[in-house]
Amino acid sequence: MELSATIPALLSQQVATYGSETILRKKDRGIWNAITWSELDGHVREIGQGLRAAGLAHDDSVVVLSETRPEFAYADLAILGCGAAGAAINPAEEAPRVGEILRETGASFAIVEGEEQLDKVLSVRVDCPMLRGIVIIDMKGLRDFQDPACVSLPRLIAAGAGQPDWRTATASVAPNQTAAILVPGTSPVRRVTHAEIMRLIDETGGTFGVRAGDERLVVLPMSDPTERVLGLYLALKHRIVSNYLENPETATENLCEVKPTVFGANAEAWERLHARITAQSEGAIGVQKALYQWAIGAGAGGGLLAALANLLVLPAVRGQLGFGRLRVAYVGDRAIPPEIDHWARALGITVRYINPFQKGETHA
Repeated sequence: MELSATIPALLSQQVATYGSETILRKKDRGIWNAITWSELDGHVREIGQGLRAAGLAHDDSVVVLSETRPEFAYADLAILGCGAAGAAINPAEEAPRVGEILRETGASFAIVEGEEQLDKVLSVRVDCPMLRGIVIIDMKGLRDFQDPACVSLPRLIAAGAGQPDWRTATASVAPNQTAAILVPGTSPVRRVTHAEIMRLIDETGGTFGVRAGDERLVVLPMSDPTERVLGLYLALKHRIVSNYLENPETATENLCEVKPTVFGANAEAWERLHARITAQSEGAIGVQKALYQWAIGAGAGGGLLAALANLLVLPAVRGQLGFGRLRVAYVGDRAIPPEIDHWARALGITVRYINPFQKGETHA
């Protein structure tokens, strides 16, 4: 199949071919709800038409300030479908930094998760002259809130219902247009084109050996390129199912439920996993503790003892982590510490470090 030139073209192609397949899941009240390619496309189209009706134009930019959730993915893809560029702000950022990013990106619209993030944008918008509108995903606590520049997501969608054909709009997006505006901490933003992203996710997917039907658990903020580019966009290209957490506190539980085959995280996540298993082993009875320590040592050493440890002990440890099916693991912020790398390799897991947006280098 020919490589799509833009992310909107990729989405259109996948929807046309695999419309009834599941591509996302979101856990809500204990139930994993599946979202098909066609349903994803419908959500993206509704938001995109709403943004066009609100005046979003080609080459504009939009920031999204929210926890990672399916609505964030819909909004991000809708922004790109409009021919605009999207920037993701870490929801932990304070208002002054939010204002800096709004100005650096020249954002004409901001999409915020709810009241907390809305307050940040409202407090700095007087210093952001290019900001024309704010879209609110969750109106909880804002029932009586009124502001002529603000609109709820449902109202934005309703206002865009009469827009011209969405497919025509997305087809006009060019490969050399900016797609993602990456916001790496306090350093200057970086603009990445559709063509750069499409080439990267094609090459990275081949390097990692991902395949259709793989499963991943979404654990990082969309402001992290490891999630946005090497997570969401990579998953769309290679038909990897993205599973969204019920909330951050259920990450460990959800990891064991999903049993991902692909896991993109940050180094801190691996440090926490190592600390959890180490603490559990320290609290185990004598024989169990000794077996764990022997198995990790044997697994790291290779040979016959490693094979024996992998037969008798290590599958249970990987199962406790939710990694019984894991084939591909990677981090994008920094390489994991040597002791964590040693531990992961003893378990039979190679955690790759890949950061193609740092000085143009890729580590894999």
